[in-house]
Amino acid sequence: MRKFIISDIHGNGDLYYSVMSYLENISKEDEVTLYINGDLIDRGSESGQILLDLINRMNNPDNPFKIVYLAGNHELMMHKVFERRRKEVYVPKHNDWYNNGGRVTDDALVNLLGDKDKILQVADFISNLKIYHKFEDLLDGKRIVLVHAACPLKVKDECDISIKDTNLFSEYYLWAREDDNMYPFRCRIGNKYYFTIIGHTPNNKRYGYFYNTHENYLNIDGGCAAYAVGYYEYDHYPLVEIKDDYLSILTFNSNNEIIYGNYFKDGKSISFTSDEITKAREYLNQELEVKKLLRLPDDLIGYK
Repeated sequence: MRKFIISDIHGNGDLYYSVMSYLENISKEDEVTLYINGDLIDRGSESGQILLDLINRMNNPDNPFKIVYLAGNHELMMHKVFERRRKEVYVPKHNDWYNNGGRVTDDALVNLLGDKDKILQVADFISNLKIYHKFEDLLDGKRIVLVHAACPLKVKDECDISIKDTNLFSEYYLWAREDDNMYPFRCRIGNKYYFTIIGHTPNNKRYGYFYNTHENYLNIDGGCAAYAVGYYEYDHYPLVEIKDDYLSILTFNSNNEIIYGNYFKDGKSISFTSDEITKAREYLNQELEVKKLLRLPDDLIGYK
C-alpha cells in the first residue's frame, strides 16, 4: 500500500489533474490511497469542476485508487453557508465564504449542476468530511497525524469529528495559525506526541513545504491559494508519500511537470538524484490534457 498526501489545491485544475494522472499510473503497479488535507476548493477558477470530479472518483468503485478527503477551513465555510440556506436564513453577499474566494465554487456548482437538490447533495458530502486522520506509520519514532491547520489535543485512532460536528474549539483544528490572535489561548500547531502534517498557511519556500522544528510539524501548503489570486508568481505543489520512517516529496507545477524531489527524515531534506527524478517523471502522463466537465443531454455530468 502506497500512501500519498496533498493539501490546499484551491481550484487549481492543472495541478489537480497532474497529480491524478501521476497516481493513476502508479496504481497500475501498486495499491494507492490519496489523502486530501482540505481546501480543495475556492479562489481557483476550477474549484467546482474538480470538486465534482473528486466526488465522482470517490463514488466510483472502478476508480484506480482510494481517496480520503479531509476537511479544511474552506469546506467548513461552505458548510456553514449551506446550513443557513437549508433553514432559509438570509445569507449576505459579504459572508465569510465569499470573502475568502468561495463564490467561484458556489457559482460553478450552480452552472454545472443547476438542480437545487443535486447541489445540496454536494453540500451534504462536504458536511460529512472528517477533520483529521491518524496513521499507523511512524516518522522519527512518532505516529503521523494529518490535519488541516493544528493537531488536536487528543487524537483518536479513528476520527469521530466531521464538519457538521465542529464547535468553536474543534474549529481551531481547521483555522489556527502560529501566534493567531483569533483564539484566547496560544496557538500550538504541533503536538509533542505526534508528527503533524498540515496545510492552511501558504508558505513561500522554494519547493512548497516548510518544517517547523520547534513545533514538530510539516506544512505542505505550497501556495495555490496565493497563486490563484496573483499574490505568488509560482505554484510549486508538493505531493507527499509516507514511506518507512521517512517522507518522500515530489513537487509539481501547473505545466504538468515534476520539478523537484526529496526525502525528508530527522528534520532534514535530501534531494533526489537526477535518475530518481527521471524515474518519477515516467509515471506522469506528459501528454495530459486537462479534463473539462460537460453537461450531458440527460443532465448528467461527463468529462472530456
